[in-house]
Amino acid sequence: MKTLLRLNISFLVTGCQKLIEVDDERKLRTFYEKRMATEVAADALGEGWKSYAV
Repeated sequence: MKTLLRLNISFLVTGCQKLIEVDDERKLRTFYEKRMATEVAADALGEGWKSYAV
């Protein structure tokens, strides 16, 4: 399946980066019509992302 979105999440203090590839349309809908600096609840990405904002 084709990857629809790649999220690169970085923590500037430590230089740590995490790349997440989203290929599920339902998970991707959370990010529609958002601007780059907008904080979005990451709950839609899965159980491991509960209570996070990206």
